[in-house]
Amino acid sequence: MPFLPPLTPPTELYLGIQLPNPISILVNYLPVSQTPIETLRNLVYSCDINTLAIDEFMTWPSLLQPGSPFWPYFEVLVERGSIPAVYLEGVRQASNFVTVAQGLSVMTTVALSDPFACFATGLFLTCTGNHLDFLPISEKFWEMTPTLEAGHAVAEMVMYHISQLHTENARRWERSWRFVHPPSCVGQCTFHHGCRVCFFYWYAREIA
Repeated sequence: MPFLPPLTPPTELYLGIQLPNPISILVNYLPVSQTPIETLRNLVYSCDINTLAIDEFMTWPSLLQPGSPFWPYFEVLVERGSIPAVYLEGVRQASNFVTVAQGLSVMTTVALSDPFACFATGLFLTCTGNHLDFLPISEKFWEMTPTLEAGHAVAEMVMYHISQLHTENARRWERSWRFVHPPSCVGQCTFHHGCRVCFFYWYAREIA
């Protein structure tokens, strides 16, 4: 089932900073769009990057597009090595036909650590016909998501991100990309009743 986000994206994002207190732990929330970027950078670099949640970017990818008031903050997250942020930046670049190679390079850096990045990497490798590079990525993906149901849940989220991040111009994938090695089971399997062998192929057809 396709991922359906909440209807209205937030108008502001907040970076929560914990402040020690003799009695309790206080949290100060800084509005991202109104806080100087150097202040945000210092705060991001001073904390464990894995503790920073970026759920808003995962839910509303439009917030991370260049021109968004949150784009400078997102760039800092990518620079700092936030795995979800690196994944989204990879998808943003790969969804643009001109920068697909750069996007793949970005996603590959976190593909073995994150199921979304792993699927997205395998998906674009399938689209571009890089079968040999695809095989270990596919194997790793099924280690992370051992069931088809779990695989579809990840895949639908990635497809949602691609739909939100592709450029306005025609992607031209249908004219420029091809499937060099179609799975042997395609004649027996379908999108809704497939197997691990052809899983990426069916999703690749959705964007190619």
